[in-house]
Amino acid sequence: MKPNLLAYALPLFLLAAAPAARADVDYQLRISDAAQHLAEVRATFPAVSGATLDVQMPNWRTGRYQILNLANGVRTFKAVNANGEALQVAKTDKGTWQVQTKPGDAVTVSYEVYANVLGERTRHIDDTHAYLDASGVFVYAQPFRNEPVKVKLDVPAGWQSRSGMDSGACGHCFVAPNYDVLVDSPIETGIHEFHTTTVDGRTIEVAIWGRGNYDGKKMTEDLKKIVVEGGKLYGGKWPFQRYLFIVHATDGAGGATEHLNSTVIQRPRWMFAKRKDYLGFLRTAAHEFFHTWNVKAYRPKEMVPYEYQKENYNTLLWIAEGHTSYYDELIVLRAGLQKREEFMEEYAKTIDDYLHQPGRFHQSAAESSFDEWISVGGERARNASVNIYSKGQVLALMMDIELRRQTKGAKGLEDMHRVLFDKHSVAQGGYDPMAVKAALRQVSGNDWSGWWAQYVDGTAEIPFADLLKTVGLQYMIDVPKDEEQKEEWWAGWKMREGSDPAVVTEVERDGPAWKAGIVSGDVLVAVNGLKVSAKDLSEKLYLSKAAPFKLHMFRRDELREVQLTPVLQPKGKAKVKALDKPTAEQKALNAAWLGMPWPKDEAKKK
Repeated sequence: MKPNLLAYALPLFLLAAAPAARADVDYQLRISDAAQHLAEVRATFPAVSGATLDVQMPNWRTGRYQILNLANGVRTFKAVNANGEALQVAKTDKGTWQVQTKPGDAVTVSYEVYANVLGERTRHIDDTHAYLDASGVFVYAQPFRNEPVKVKLDVPAGWQSRSGMDSGACGHCFVAPNYDVLVDSPIETGIHEFHTTTVDGRTIEVAIWGRGNYDGKKMTEDLKKIVVEGGKLYGGKWPFQRYLFIVHATDGAGGATEHLNSTVIQRPRWMFAKRKDYLGFLRTAAHEFFHTWNVKAYRPKEMVPYEYQKENYNTLLWIAEGHTSYYDELIVLRAGLQKREEFMEEYAKTIDDYLHQPGRFHQSAAESSFDEWISVGGERARNASVNIYSKGQVLALMMDIELRRQTKGAKGLEDMHRVLFDKHSVAQGGYDPMAVKAALRQVSGNDWSGWWAQYVDGTAEIPFADLLKTVGLQYMIDVPKDEEQKEEWWAGWKMREGSDPAVVTEVERDGPAWKAGIVSGDVLVAVNGLKVSAKDLSEKLYLSKAAPFKLHMFRRDELREVQLTPVLQPKGKAKVKALDKPTAEQKALNAAWLGMPWPKDEAKKK
């Protein structure tokens, strides 16, 4: 039996009708079949001024710089006027329905929405919960985008509803000053574990959906520490009164998205207990929380206000996202949730990974930001592009240390962000490259135009050795003293884990494998006549002390032979370690950067 959405929409609207038109936009959502991921939605818009009203579902959601097919879950779209009379509807593009109406008439639209895209963090309904991001659930009309919003949910008995929005007149009701707040305040309703705490007079809430090996009480205590450190970065200036962490313990979905005064974090349900996994969760939480300022409170001017139907191009996403990646590590460290050694280990991985991205010489940070809307992944991304997250993170590292060097440790990158927060908030129109350079000058007293031309608009290599030396550190490949094999052959390829024979998944541009003509998808079967698998390939290569190697492989099921000349390099782990003899100045800058004393000085105090 097909659902009769009009039968649902009309009685509710007629009962609520008043003699005078209201300015509010009213939304109602009823979960009609949770197990089948279905809900019925009704939206009532005030009196229109023209003969048509375009009702739209956004084509992307904030926090994900990619055009999405959010309207693909909508079916049986209908419209009526205040008298319940059907109005003609024509779909004019993938996310727009044009309603024929009369001036002065209120318009109510109703439709079915299918919600089964948990990993996109837009909409998901099942028999235990519903996660509702308005961008994939609630349509809007541009003339009423700034009008007050009311939301009422009809959900199964026993469910609880949470959101960054203010509560309305019922347990499952919410209110917002406009659609922009609604679209940036997802709703989590269902059966979940809930905790609450306070920081500086502000309420911090944690709602955890799904079973897993987490400790909700400890999670809340640690998230509180992250909130405290985030506030310190901005001198105790908070852009919210209440903040909600939504945590999904899931199967087959992972990621996180920042919102106005909340975030949703998705992790595999059994990846909370081990320290490495839990630290990953905390860093993600710190990342999304820092976004409460950087992106939500202030952001590139091209995204003020958000344009929901098309791309919001700008050249500064490396700050919006990459700087946030930079601070997630620092926040967790300064909060005492990870050790200095763990922090350095992560930075060694970050630098090592960056140095194996040939795309850093082919695309600038500014270009990467602009092209994020059409970015690709995998081998092509690493060989021809840079990532706004990783590139922005290492640029933030460079900016922070350089600012501290120029100011003798008195100021750092957070001071630049405070300037952007104070002078270029969303209410003030956001920031552009000139504003960022002006903020850098204000903090340091120096002109950063030359630096910007080299490292933001250009593709100059980041001088990691000099950079780390400034704060008493060095990047190196550490070969254990008791390791029998001190060297290994590097070919510049990656193999599918566990593949036998070894299947190539990625070839680094201009590396030995690239020069030998090896490509992704090749199946390596022998090196110098010895059968190889992904597991033993490195060992089989090391049996020979001289290059080139005779390599046999299959491509398109045809056997080929190529000559490979790899590079002999130290066999060890990338590490960031202290210099043998750091100076007092280097130690002082290190302490200012990390927000904690140099280890030996710390030991003396105990």
